[in-house]
Amino acid sequence: MLAALCLAMVFAICLTSYIALCYTALTVSTRNLAESHAIELAEAGVELALYSESNSDWASWYISSGTAYSESMTMTSSGLVLSSSGPTALNLGNGVKGTVSVTITNYLTNPSITSTATMTVPNSNTVIRKITTTAGTSPLFMNTVAAISGKVKFAAASSGSIDSYDSRAGSYASQSRGYQAVVLSQDMSSTRTVRLDTEALYGYAVGYDGSAPTTTGWFMGTGKVVGPTDSTNTSPDMTRVISDPDPYQPIFTIPTVPTDVNGTIPSSTYTTQYVLSKGSLGTLGLTTPQYYLASGINITSGTVTVVSPVVIVLYGSMNISGTGGIQLTTANSALTIFVENSSATIGANGITSTIANPLPKRVSILSTNNNSAFNSITISTTTSFFGTVYFPYLPITISSSATIYGSIIGDSVTFTGSSPTIHYDLALRYPDTTPGDFAFTLFSGFGSPLPPTLPGSLTELVGP
Repeated sequence: MLAALCLAMVFAICLTSYIALCYTALTVSTRNLAESHAIELAEAGVELALYSESNSDWASWYISSGTAYSESMTMTSSGLVLSSSGPTALNLGNGVKGTVSVTITNYLTNPSITSTATMTVPNSNTVIRKITTTAGTSPLFMNTVAAISGKVKFAAASSGSIDSYDSRAGSYASQSRGYQAVVLSQDMSSTRTVRLDTEALYGYAVGYDGSAPTTTGWFMGTGKVVGPTDSTNTSPDMTRVISDPDPYQPIFTIPTVPTDVNGTIPSSTYTTQYVLSKGSLGTLGLTTPQYYLASGINITSGTVTVVSPVVIVLYGSMNISGTGGIQLTTANSALTIFVENSSATIGANGITSTIANPLPKRVSILSTNNNSAFNSITISTTTSFFGTVYFPYLPITISSSATIYGSIIGDSVTFTGSSPTIHYDLALRYPDTTPGDFAFTLFSGFGSPLPPTLPGSLTELVGP
């Protein structure tokens, strides 16, 4: 009996120690899990703030000070809910529950977001994790080709390629092919909104298919979407085909010019230039923009040279045809053309540059509120075009097989040439304020750059 009691005591001591060890292990693992959940909850708070900022949706927020919003949210089975409404908190395991406090300061300009997650852990101290980040508007030219409300279509039986490079690292020819080109359609009224024939898209296709994306619903012919790890490069990589066109192509309301360009350019700084057909624009050696008013551009022969940063506000039509063209001739040369309320045709020799590595951000052809049903934009030049084209309210047609370095944004974008080639410049995702970089400096609100590589996640694709 005594031996049995001693043995039972030993077993009891061992079992008690084991139970204590298990309890400690459970407490530690629960806390570790709470720490992971805290980071996720803080990220959810940042996402909520970004959504509110992007959509100007402040219905669930209250103003705590002049330029700041702040709110405490509780994680429930339905997502984040105002803590003040007394919701039932979601049990994240072993009784762990979480709340997050989100504050947005300077929400009207460059918002700073602080998201503090607090996890309540039974029989333990609370776990607190904080994320602080600054946010900014996504760059206007974050996509290679984007249709605001229509489709992106390539002609039947055409062939070509769409890829990316980075002009900050040198010319396209000096680099390996990039796989970060994005072709986007925001058309939600029909299916097959991104239509390839035999083109090869080295990047991502984003559009609406009416259901889950399929090769038959998205593509005609032998079109393909491939990434750097695709071994065959012969068929669409469906992980790079995204059927929900969200995030949307950023649309900026450009103020009416010339009276006011983003509130900084008084009308007195403009030089009147009637119908532009020949000559030289700008002043050699000047690094600040010069502004011109023009009733039309009609270049049918010869070359108009641009020798410094130039902005043209155009109230009539734009026509480059015959043997005409515009040429940027110095490293300081830059050109932006506002097409106020007419059509534009870029043909013949188009817009070229004599420097070794032309930068697409130095040339922008764009519109303000140009939305007439009688207007359209046509690019028919056979010479290489380095620049950005932004006409969110007009259809754009590229009727030649010219090589385009940069970005094309239109209400719809149609390629009718037999072999279009587009090289998207990743530098367009990194805004700067260099004078003459008109893809950036004539638009307000640009903030932090995107990550240098595009992940498969569409949410991460947008960046900050």
